[in-house]
Amino acid sequence: MGHALRRLYPEHPFVGVGGVIVRDGMILLGKRRNEPGKGKWSIPGGLVELGESVEQTVIREVKEETGLDVEKPDHIDVVDK
Repeated sequence: MGHALRRLYPEHPFVGVGGVIVRDGMILLGKRRNEPGKGKWSIPGGLVELGESVEQTVIREVKEETGLDVEKPDHIDVVDK
């Protein structure tokens, strides 16, 4: 009868954000220091903390990762993975 398909799920969902920062026609990228994707180029971002909005998370993550201040980020898209 074949093998049973086993799926692994986290105990709760993880919500992450990424900040697409464009200036003079260029997009800001950083090289990832940690997994997943260590060493690959990526937009700044991270996980939403309890009580944060996605906009607050973008502001915090961009500041932590790049030192840049973001004001009033626009919400562009939602991706379900």
